This record gives sequence, structure tokens and C-alpha cells, in this order.
Amino acid sequence: MFDHIPDDPDLRRAWNALALGMEHAEVFFTYEWSVAVERAYKGRLTLLLVLGYDDAGLAGVAALTRKRTGELVFLTADTADYCDFLCASSLRRQFVFAVLSELKARKVGTAVFTNLPADSHSVSALWEAGSRTGYCLHMRGAYVCAQVRLGSGEERYSLKQSVLAKKRLRKNFRELASRGTVLLEHETEWSDIRSLLPQFARAHIARFLETGKKSSLICPERRAFLEELGDELSRSGWIVFSRLVVGKVTAAWNYGFRFAGSWFWYQPTMNDCYRDLSPGHCLLAKIVEQACDSHDLDVVDLGLGAEGYKERFANSSRRTLYCEVNGSRIRHWRTIARYRAATIARASPSLETWIRMMISTLGKVREMLATEGIWGMLRRAGQRVRRLLFSHDKLLVFEWRAGARTPDTSGIRLVPLDSDALGAAALQYGNDPVRLRFFMRSAQRLRSGDGQGFVLMTADGTPVHFCWAKECEGFYVKELDRTLRGLCENTVIIFDCLTPEAARGHGYFQQAISLLARQLNSQGVAAWIFRCEADLTEFRDSEKSGFHHKFTLGRRRILFFKRISDSLPTVKSHQEHKLSAV
Repeated sequence: MFDHIPDDPDLRRAWNALALGMEHAEVFFTYEWSVAVERAYKGRLTLLLVLGYDDAGLAGVAALTRKRTGELVFLTADTADYCDFLCASSLRRQFVFAVLSELKARKVGTAVFTNLPADSHSVSALWEAGSRTGYCLHMRGAYVCAQVRLGSGEERYSLKQSVLAKKRLRKNFRELASRGTVLLEHETEWSDIRSLLPQFARAHIARFLETGKKSSLICPERRAFLEELGDELSRSGWIVFSRLVVGKVTAAWNYGFRFAGSWFWYQPTMNDCYRDLSPGHCLLAKIVEQACDSHDLDVVDLGLGAEGYKERFANSSRRTLYCEVNGSRIRHWRTIARYRAATIARASPSLETWIRMMISTLGKVREMLATEGIWGMLRRAGQRVRRLLFSHDKLLVFEWRAGARTPDTSGIRLVPLDSDALGAAALQYGNDPVRLRFFMRSAQRLRSGDGQGFVLMTADGTPVHFCWAKECEGFYVKELDRTLRGLCENTVIIFDCLTPEAARGHGYFQQAISLLARQLNSQGVAAWIFRCEADLTEFRDSEKSGFHHKFTLGRRRILFFKRISDSLPTVKSHQEHKLSAV
């Protein structure tokens, strides 16, 4: 038993020999993979390494870790598509029994073995070892991993032709070729891969933001893991970092592996500029085509995830299992009941949505209780009810005046926001939930074209402020629940501004909106911005930036009745600025 993985060349060789001797050898089973996890997540792991020996030397490896909730899991469970007990098939039952016996002796109540291949000899070994050690075992299906089985020479040729014959794929390749020479490049040297990882991470994060999800690469430990893994696997030639390059621009990436006859599609992403041409799909097609010509390969494994594009290539699949062993029968039956309830809920999409909503609400209530206490939560609820029944909301509208005195903007620049800049910003600031929601909104606006985003950059390229601009006509004001109509032509509203907490206190907000207003004014467009009346700080900031109060938009609510209470200018321009709310 070890609480760390020894840095021992002999252990490395013996461990990898076991991995290669498994019924289905996987790169996830290697010494290098486990070491990369341990190094990247150091400080967050409680490692338990079980090594089994016989007369011939190392006979079994089980790398486990204890989660915060108390149960033991495979060390690689959060990073590997397949996890297993490493041992020769003939000794698997003995080794799995020895591992569970050790867990029982250490009074481990629950162990969860996820991503266990359904075709592994460990499945039957766990059933037998569970009953012999007194553990209750619950096993269910987890994921289905799509695969492209290459087959014999004729089957490879047929597969290759079927991939190349796809009409949509040929059309996308022609369009990509019209934008530049299309190349498939594979990097296997760590020095080359390391220089490409930052751009890959930015693209991966931006892609996830578009779908309202959080990329795993926002987490610094995950990025550290990919770096450690790339460094380790490159020494054995097992990593292949693939790129589809159009001209001089990378359109798609795949952080993948070639190991023991398998080419693994592990972590792909694409350049948002080419999303209409499905560059990730094109990259995968090229990999399958190239794999058909490589006689040392038997399969292209597409890994976890039920993305639709995988089904267009897959001709086979491999199932994984979720296995939970419990020392308590009460916990065991609770696990089964929870699983069956979830199965019933999934049969009804509306019921599943309601349950997820209730779970989310209860989570928020628990979080609020922990941070504010019962009285704080009740006070907040009371304020919300009062606001729903009786409220008077006001927004102050400011207009930038040409020639107004503006803050010093030397050493900084305001540039349009694109997916690469957004990915870089989320990489730097995305750990905070508030900022992450802002980046998700921004990514979705970039994709839909709903407004134009801008980012304020310092001289060294650090993003320090973000803002959006959109035409006033048809602008929806969320704070007042109304859409602006007929207010003013050739007017743009600056909205949804964000200065990350680490960049506050330097006047970046004033500088950004001043630069943007000046830019809009040079195009013959008036720049407006609105701030909440209660926030005097933002009121002062707006005036420091050359903005001056023009009028006020308001709304009164009494019980269930709403009434507009605008304070429009009384000057001549009042006739030109009529407002209607929808």
C-alpha cells in the first residue's frame, strides 16, 4: 500500500507491461496517466495505491483515491474514458478479492468504480469478491463509447471510400480549400505540443461557452493535467496532437493518443470562425481515412459522449459500467432506489425537468442558509415579495457629448471581442460564477450576432474590461421588462459592462465606455448608457467618462398593475424622442 506513486523506472515498466497485457489495452491504464493525475491534482487527492505481487514480480495494480464525500474511486475516474483493475486475466479474481479485502480491513464503507468496461474480466471478479467480502454490489450501465472498427484489408478500403463519399463532407472540404490549403498535421513532440496548447484551450473554452456550459479547461488543474500527460506520453510516442490547418489558421484540434492498435479521439475542439463548415467533423474524417491506411491500427475509439457526429462514423461500440460497492445494506438499497427513481423520471421529460429544477432550488436554498442564515434568507425573501407587489424602478440614461473631457486612455486599446479573446478571458477569470455567466452570455451573443462586444486591453494584452453595444431601437431593458421603440434613430446603447475584480480600481470602466463612445460618435452614431439610480458610484463614473444625464426611464408597480413613469427631456428634442414600450 502506498499514499503516492513511487518514481521508480522498474515500477513504470512493470505497470505498463500489465496495461499492455489487459484483454483490451488502453492508454488510460498506463503508469504515465496515473502519474499525470497525481501531479496535476496534488493537494486535492488522498491516494491509495494497491500493488499485488507474486513470484514473477508485480501482478496487479489498483490506483484509488478518496473523494470529499468519503467513497473510494479509481484515481483516473475523472480523466479516463476507461478504468480497470490491472492484472492478468488468470489472476483477476484473486487480485480484485485482495483489493476488496484490504478495503474491508480499512473499514471503507463505499467504493465506486466508474467507466469499468463491460467486457472486462473485472466485472465477474467484482461480483464474486463482493459476496465473499460482505460488500453489497450495485452495477448499472454508464456510457456507450462509439468506435470505428477498421477490419480487414477489403473492409478498410470500403470504410475509407464510404467516409470520402459523404456529400456534405466533400462540400465542406471544398469550401475550406477555397479559404486556403487544407493540411492534416500531427504533433508528437512535447515541445511542439506545449506551444499549441494555449490556443487549443482558448478555443475549447469558447466553444463550451456558446452552449452555456463550463469547459473542463477553465480549471487550472485540468490544464496542468494535459501538460503533465503530454510530457509523459510523448516520451513513449503515445500522444498525437492533431490539427486541421486551413492556410495558416487551425480550424480544428484533437488531443488524442495512438496506443496498442487504437487511435483515440479524446478531447477535440474547433475554431469558431469555421463552425459552419464542421471542421471537427472534417478532422475526424481525415483521421479515420489515415487510420485505414495504417496497418498497426485496429480501431478509432471515439470515447465517451453521445454526440451525433460520432454516429455518422461508428460501426461498433463499447459499453462501460458504473459499479458501487457498499458495506451497509441500507446505503445499498438507497442507491438502488435512487437509480430506479431516476430511471422513472427520465421516462418523462417534464417530470425530469421538474425534479432537476427542484434539486437546483434546494441547492441554492442550502447555499443561502450557509452564507446568510435563516434570518438573512427570510429578509431577502421579504424584500423580493415587496418588490414584486410594490416597486418604483428607475434607470438614468446618459449620452456622450462630443468634445467632452475624457479620462486618460494612453497605454490601452479597445478591440472587438471575438471567440479567441473570450476564451482567453474565461481562461483567466472564469472561475468565478458571476463572471462565467457573463462570458456565456457573451459567447451566445457572438454566435447569434445580437450586438457587438468589445474588450479593453492593456499594453501587455491583458483583458481588463468588457462591454457590449447594440442599437437602441428594439433594445430590451431587462430591469424594466420593456422593449424600447421609437426612442431615437442612429443611437447605440452600451450595456452589460464587466470589470473583473482583479482589474478594479484603475478606472477601466470609464476608459472603456469613453473610447467606445468616441468611436461610435466618429461613425455618426450617438452613444447612450443607462445606470441604476441607486448606484451613485456608477452615476459618477458615467459623468467622468464624458456622459451626461439625458432623461430617466421608469416603471411603477402596484400589486399586479404596471405603469410607465418616464422623465423625457423637455427641450426641443423631446418631440424627436417619443418612447413606446412593448
